[in-house]
Amino acid sequence: MPRNKMFELADYLKQLRDKKSAIDFQLKELNEKIDITERDLIDQMTTEECPSFKRNGSLFCVITKEYPSAIVDKKNILYDKMKEQGYEHLFTINTNTLSATVKELKANNDDVLPEWLSGLIKITEKQNIQLRKG
Repeated sequence: MPRNKMFELADYLKQLRDKKSAIDFQLKELNEKIDITERDLIDQMTTEECPSFKRNGSLFCVITKEYPSAIVDKKNILYDKMKEQGYEHLFTINTNTLSATVKELKANNDDVLPEWLSGLIKITEKQNIQLRKG
């Protein structure tokens, strides 16, 4: 390969990577603005007791998602309890599997975490705005 072609490709690669870095930085800033605006909108909708509304052809809904996770120092106990209850097929438990299983267990228990999981799992809730075409 002639050196000129090699240098051209090297310069072009550097240019592409620099552009990618700039776009990644812009994306990070944009995501931060989205998070702040979403939190502000959730606060406003909560204050006005408005769980959803339509605006300019879009439906905005406040949704709450639960993110269960094992309590770190009780993870082994959790695994033993899950196995005792017939969930040995879950091991190792990844986050999505644990989340789906806890959701199912709660649905089958009047939306309450079964007592045998008490103190072994913490559930973090996060509210988001779901945006759909209206």
